[in-house]
Formats: sequence, structure tokens, C-alpha cells
Amino acid sequence: MTRQDRHTLRDWRGETYYGQQALKYPHWDWKVSGYIAVAGTAGAAQALATLGSLRDPEGLRAARRGARLMALAGSTAGAAMLIADLKTPQRFHNMLRILRPTSPMSFGTYIFGAFGGASLFSAFAEGPAVGRRHLLRWLGKAAQLVSGFSGAGVATYTAALVSATSNPYWAAAPRSLGGQFAGVAVAMGAAALALWERLGGRDATARRFEKVAAIATLAHVGASTAVNKRLKECGVSQPIEHSKPQRRLKASSLIIAGAAPLVGYALSAALGGRAGRNAAMAGSCAALAGGMLMRHGLLEAGKAAREQPESGFALAQPMKGDDDGH
Repeated sequence: MTRQDRHTLRDWRGETYYGQQALKYPHWDWKVSGYIAVAGTAGAAQALATLGSLRDPEGLRAARRGARLMALAGSTAGAAMLIADLKTPQRFHNMLRILRPTSPMSFGTYIFGAFGGASLFSAFAEGPAVGRRHLLRWLGKAAQLVSGFSGAGVATYTAALVSATSNPYWAAAPRSLGGQFAGVAVAMGAAALALWERLGGRDATARRFEKVAAIATLAHVGASTAVNKRLKECGVSQPIEHSKPQRRLKASSLIIAGAAPLVGYALSAALGGRAGRNAAMAGSCAALAGGMLMRHGLLEAGKAAREQPESGFALAQPMKGDDDGH
């Protein structure tokens, strides 16, 4: 930060437009946070199963089947919630008429569309009706690759979509927010696959996914810490520091989706047996519940920041070394 930048920041003493909000109220509700969580989990699960199958196709056959079902269910439920939030269903297919690579919403629509279509075909190719039709099974494997690749995009593009808005809480740390979304999505996808394997009695494979979930949880906690640090540096979080949405977001992000899964997986490794199995499943459930609560808490914290005009004015002050490069 240069001397002139510091002078500019000191000159701003919290003045606003007579205390009036400078931004429109964001109408995103549980349907948007639910879409982000469900689609992100399904996309990450499909991507993990696809990558794992390239190395161990036989050992992860059941996990691959579970990931295909998760991808199909996640893309269907996600599309329903997304269309319901648009209020007018025609808006969804109208967004497919034009591709704008600079628009996260436009680009994300095509990513999600590819993910949904490929997931549908890969799940169909896994079904018993296909039988020994080798061509359909081969096409199903190709669709699995497309679904896995696009699933990684579905799990992360929503961070760019949220941070591209003018809301100060979401726009303050776009890169760190991307790491936060990616970490929690991978943790949730791995946790979902671990539960699928545990319920199927395949504990050895489940432990592999639980290790991935633990690593992704650590990455998520680190990215969340970076986001919180950035918000404080920009002066965005101070006006809502003690608000209920901010407290709930920190609890869901750092405790439910952070500490709880790590404790569960650690106890599973230490205890072993039936008790360890139960601890691991509890950790995976915490990762899924915490990830969903974190997405919703993030949207609610953004709404709370909008109601405090000081947050927007604080972010608008010039600072050297901004997270977005400006």
C-alpha cells in the first residue's frame, strides 16, 4: 500500500449517503444456497470417482456407480432449485442462447448443462437395461469423463458467480472464496462417497475417501481463515461482526464443517472397529451438514453486509494488493 493509498483510507471516516443502503437487496434464498451445496457435492463426487477410477477401476466400481447416481440426483435437484429461483422457467433456456465467457452465470449455465446431460447418460449406461451392449457402456464411460470434468467446474464456478456481484461481503476476497468453495465441495463430495461405501460394507474404500475429505476440510479451513482475514483488512466484516448471520457462518464453517469432521475421522483412526466406523460416519455427516449451512450462512452474511452501508464504502476505498488484482 502506497503513502497516497494510506492517506485516502484515513480521509474516509465512515461517511455514507445519509446512512442509506447503496446496493439493492439480494433476493437469493435457500434455493440458491441449496443449489450451490447440492450441485457442488454431486459435481465433486463425480470428479473424485472419475479420477479414482482411472487408477483403480475395479476397486472403485461401486463408488463410481454411487457417484453417477449422486450426479444424476444432484443435477436434477439443482436444476429444479435454480429454475424455481429464477421465478420464470423460460429464463433458464434463454440463458443457453448466448455464451458469454466473461459472465460467470452464462459460463456456469453451460457447465451445469453439460454436467447434467453427461450425468444422465452415464447413469443410464450403468443400469441393467443396457445389458451387454458394449457400445452403450463405452459411451457411458465417455459420459463419465465429461461429467467428472464438468463436475469439477460445477463445484467451483459458483464462487466466481458470487464474488462477481457488487455485494461487499462476497466481492472482497474472490480468490480465497474460490478456495473455500472448492475445499468444502471436495470435502462434501468425498464424505458422500465415504458414506455410500460405509453403508455398502466397503470400509477399506470408505477410508480412502475419508482421507480425501479430511485433507479437503483442512484446505477449506485455511481458505476460510484467509477469507475472514481479508474481510477484516477491507473493513467489510466489522459492521456485521456481532450479527447473527456472521456468527452462524463462522460456526458452520469452522466448527461444523471444519473441526467436527476432523475429530470424527481422527477418532475413527484411533478407535477402529464398530466405534471407529460410527465416528467416521458422524464426521462425514458433519461435513455434509456443515457445508450446506456454510453456503446458506454466506448468503445471509452478504445480506447483513448490504444493510450496513459502511461495508460497501469500506470495500470501495483504494488499497494496494487487493485480492482481485486491482
